[in-house]
Amino acid sequence: MKLLVYVPQLSPRIKYIFSFIFNDILKTEIGFTQDQEEFTKSNLPKFSYAPQPIGEELFFKSTNLLLEHKLTEQQIKITTFGGIKVPFPVQKSTLPFDVFAASFYFLSRYEEYLAISDQKHKHYPAESSLQYQLDILKLPIIDGWALILKNILAKHFPSLSFGSKHFSFDPIYVDHPPPKTKDSNIVSNTITYLRTFIDKTRTKRKERLADISRVVADMQHYGFVQNPRFFIPQKNEHHVGSNIHIPKSYVKLIKHKVQNDYSMYYHNHPGFRAGTCSPFYWYDLQLDKNTQLLLHPVAATDIALLNNKTREDLLLQINELIDSVKLVNGNFYFLSSCNDIRPQ
Repeated sequence: MKLLVYVPQLSPRIKYIFSFIFNDILKTEIGFTQDQEEFTKSNLPKFSYAPQPIGEELFFKSTNLLLEHKLTEQQIKITTFGGIKVPFPVQKSTLPFDVFAASFYFLSRYEEYLAISDQKHKHYPAESSLQYQLDILKLPIIDGWALILKNILAKHFPSLSFGSKHFSFDPIYVDHPPPKTKDSNIVSNTITYLRTFIDKTRTKRKERLADISRVVADMQHYGFVQNPRFFIPQKNEHHVGSNIHIPKSYVKLIKHKVQNDYSMYYHNHPGFRAGTCSPFYWYDLQLDKNTQLLLHPVAATDIALLNNKTREDLLLQINELIDSVKLVNGNFYFLSSCNDIRPQ
């Protein structure tokens, strides 16, 4: 059964973020109407997304972000929901914030378009992101919000069906797969590798990166997925790189007909740069339209994990990230970028 949404104005941004949340994450069918009479008479599961409700329907109050057609400085206000800080607060709504505007803001990387600093010779800093400032960078927050929406809709419309998703653990190796151990005990193997990683206080950076790769390879080999995804991305089909500059990098990839990208991550910080652990198509804010470039958000890289000083820190950080992705049945992409290693 299709979910019907009333919107006074159906913008490209609304189509994009609603499709991502409801079609891609929640696996349900969605349709729109701008006709109040059609919406009122419909017997379909439905809600409105507008400045004001039509009547007594399930109502999510909208802000202006998804109706705009250009980049503008956003005066981000903050409220609290579920014990965490969230942007785009609203009142007299099913949720105390505009979950769709907030999701679009993170997913489109809106703030990176507005970055004042010159990004030609450096990475966009994780510390500058709103997720980092709200302490939600290590959460696939959009996927979590989608599950909250699912629960709300299921309570109001028990007949509405949703598809299923499954957790996947997907290490991406751009050099070659690390060796696999014959020991089948994931805990003992992981601790062994981590102890080696820590005890070598003067280990060279390349050796430490290899240790991390072996830890992740071992974790993946013993129980996270049935079908390993070790591979070297193919030129003209996949792109892996850490030095992306939005939107220039993605415009260039599209020009060269690249189909998949694995560069949506922060160079020195594990977490979810776009706020999601689900693959998504890049939205070009300059043209205000969706594209066919599929981004696979990387939760962690071996380089980002170099900051961990103890085996407990490393294991804890990996497990926290994995647990957050498992909770929403998402994709945990781990990038081992051995080709990026440079001598110290």
